Parts: sequence; C-alpha cells; structure tokens
Amino acid sequence: MKQYLDLVARTIREGEPRDDRTGVGTLAVFGATLEFDLRERFPLVTAKETRWKVAFLEMLWFLRGGGSIKWLNEHGSKLWDAWANRHGNLGPIYGVQWRDWNGNGIDQVHELIHSLRTAPDGRRHLVTAWNVGELPEMALPPCHWAHQCYVSNDGHLDLKLFLRSSDVALGLPFNIAQYALLTHLYARAADLKPRRLLVDIGDAHLYSNHVKAMLPVLDDGPVDDNARLVIRTDNTDIDGYKPEDFHIEGYNPRPFVKLEVAV
Repeated sequence: MKQYLDLVARTIREGEPRDDRTGVGTLAVFGATLEFDLRERFPLVTAKETRWKVAFLEMLWFLRGGGSIKWLNEHGSKLWDAWANRHGNLGPIYGVQWRDWNGNGIDQVHELIHSLRTAPDGRRHLVTAWNVGELPEMALPPCHWAHQCYVSNDGHLDLKLFLRSSDVALGLPFNIAQYALLTHLYARAADLKPRRLLVDIGDAHLYSNHVKAMLPVLDDGPVDDNARLVIRTDNTDIDGYKPEDFHIEGYNPRPFVKLEVAV
C-alpha cells in the first residue's frame, strides 16, 4: 500500500489550502491514479486499520438501492445518520441511481452484469450515480460517481472507479476496499475472474484536522501482509449476499487511527 502513502505524502507536500463546503478546510491536489492487482492481495490499507466490515456493509447497502438509513441502522451502522432528514431519508443517492435510475426501473447493475456476460468486448460496461437532474434532491452528491468494467480475452475482470472528490485519510481506504469487493462480486455474477482495481481521482484532499494524525502514519509506513477475501457462500446473485458472507484473512495493519468526519 505504498502508493496510498505516496498520495498522502504528495497531498501534504504539494496540496493547496482550500476552503470547502464543510468549513473545515483542506489541502488538495488534482489528479491521482492508484492501481491494485487483486490476484496478489485484497487491497486494504495497512499503515492504519481499515474497518473493512463497515466498508463492506455500506457497499451491500448501495447494492440494495438504499436511499434510507434504516437498513444500515438495523445492522449497527450510523455512517449516514448525519446527512439524513428527520425521516431517515437521503434522497436518490448512490444505490437509488444504480438500481432505479430516475425512478423508472432502470437497473444499471443488472444491465452491467448482463452486458459482461453477453457482450464482454463492449465498451459500455458502465454504472453512474451522477444524475444531473436529481443532484439537488440528494443529501450529498456522489463522490464515487461512476465505475467502468473491462473483460479481458482470457476471462479476467478489471474495474475502474472514478472519484470526483476523495477524502484521502478517511474515505479513500473505505472506497478501495468497497470497490475491490464489488469487483469480486461482479466477477462471480458474470463467471469471470477478478484481476485489477484502478482508482481515478479528481480532487484528492486531506482535511486540515486530519493532517497531524496522518504524519505518524507516514513515518511508520505500511506493513507487509497477505490479506485475502473469503466469501462464505456459494451464492453468485449480486442481490443474494449478507454481511456475514465475507471475511478477510491475513490482514495485519497498524492500529486504527480515529479521524473526525467532516459534515
């Protein structure tokens, strides 16, 4: 995970001070790319612990088409509580766009899996949450706004994640873990083998109140491990997974670093 730490170091070294929506302020750079070979290890940051169970839970919630915090709360997560209205609703955010675009029944996830199976050479293996007409109704506009898949001639699946905005200290390790999981799930659904996860970032930033906490993370550096995703079910249906179906073996990170969420 040296490339993750390289991005942290670059953001501290080159980042411009910026005002932002939350009022906290950031150091920001524009344009970064990360790439992970999923055949080597599951890409969890080791320089500080990533709470992968929480990250996976959020991805399963996206796949359910979630626009309410109810299911997350039932599973012990308050990740989105700060942005929900008094009824627990968030508007047509990520999962809603993925599974019911414009409220008219277009299920981008199922269409993607179908196209991976029936037209693997296609260049339209794309899911987007950036619905311009519904952005004002969303509690937050999507940061991880799209992902695109590629099927190799020998049956491997690559996924590229597009981030318009990336909270490098707190959000990015989560997103890496989530989309690595999603790559595995798409591969299972389409009878392919997961290969690479690529992450393309626009605005990469550290919140000003995270910089001090990340300096010792840089000093300590990454830890070598052999993190591996174990899926404890024969299910291959993208809608058939439960949080307890997943386990990570061989993950050996440095301790968790508590960081405040900018709301």
